[in-house]
Amino acid sequence: MGKEYDVAVLGGSAAGYALACTLAADGRNVIVLEFPAGAAESPLGDWVPGNFFRTNHLPPKLPQACRAVPFTKVCYHDAGLKRQAVQRFRGAAGYLLDSGRLRGALRDLAKRAGVECRGARAAPAIALEEQRVVLGAPAWVVARMLVIAQGQPQEAVSALGLPVRSLPRSNLAVAALDVPVRGRTGAPALAGGLNVAEMKDPGDLGMFFLVGGVLHLRAISASPEPRPRAAELSAMLTGLRQAGLVPDSLELGRARGALWRPPAGVALELDVHVAKRCLLIGSAGGFVEPLTGQTLMPTVRSAVLVAQTLRQALRGEAPQETLMQFKTAWRESLAESLRPPNASLRMLLPLLFVNRQILARFTEALLHGGQI
Repeated sequence: MGKEYDVAVLGGSAAGYALACTLAADGRNVIVLEFPAGAAESPLGDWVPGNFFRTNHLPPKLPQACRAVPFTKVCYHDAGLKRQAVQRFRGAAGYLLDSGRLRGALRDLAKRAGVECRGARAAPAIALEEQRVVLGAPAWVVARMLVIAQGQPQEAVSALGLPVRSLPRSNLAVAALDVPVRGRTGAPALAGGLNVAEMKDPGDLGMFFLVGGVLHLRAISASPEPRPRAAELSAMLTGLRQAGLVPDSLELGRARGALWRPPAGVALELDVHVAKRCLLIGSAGGFVEPLTGQTLMPTVRSAVLVAQTLRQALRGEAPQETLMQFKTAWRESLAESLRPPNASLRMLLPLLFVNRQILARFTEALLHGGQI
């Protein structure tokens, strides 16, 4: 196997690359093992809160590198798309972006910082030893520490062979569609805004926005019952066209669809974020916002916290004791933003159109997580 790395990061997610960049900047020898992502995070258009790039200590030019577009308003629509409530901001409330482009930009930054990025067709076998971690076929890598930054928590726990009686699960499911707009003429009604729509089914939430000449539609469901996701998106698109909110020049033949199941709220009930010389972050640690299933902010934030822990562990004489501090660190910083909403969306959404105070509170919870 030869070379031993300080840290091996399993998963080419935004969280994985952000962690690798941070550690490489400290002079650490890091490798990121990239393998198929599974269905825990969005592979399509996405959005992040306005403080995403700043609070995560990401490079100042990253928004331009991934072509992130700031939005300054959040618009709420009733199920019939006949009423609107708008929360406006003086500065950027958040950014609209393509999740694949963000990962690509972070990957480029990691490689320029000296991180080795290696692709694999599947996740490697993992052996947690007393003084090192060995990753077997198809990777064959030895490292002092391992961080799993991608996939479902159940997959990570199974790969590590941890003795866990039962694992928490989330019912949240997200179906989405990216549709190019012909000629990139845009849609004035959507420009500069993140749109949230009431859905006909209780507890469901719709979102749509325009970024880089692509219309993104998203249907979020917390129901444990299987749903015809394609039909939900089709009905949403039809309603938006009839309401005149999207242009007629949609290239439906080039549309891309995806279905993923973010492990929302799972981090709060998962007690195995720290194993022998191993840490779980990102979606593998269940770091997902529960209201919309937003993954980018909480997963990258978990990476920043883990970087601080690893800095101390790699220098100290009792690394395992230092790794255990991550259990407390993430709960102090992230727990409130990961708690499920304490009010029914079905009850609150109609109130947004008549109550400015509820509108402001709902928007704060939407952008930053936490209770409503």
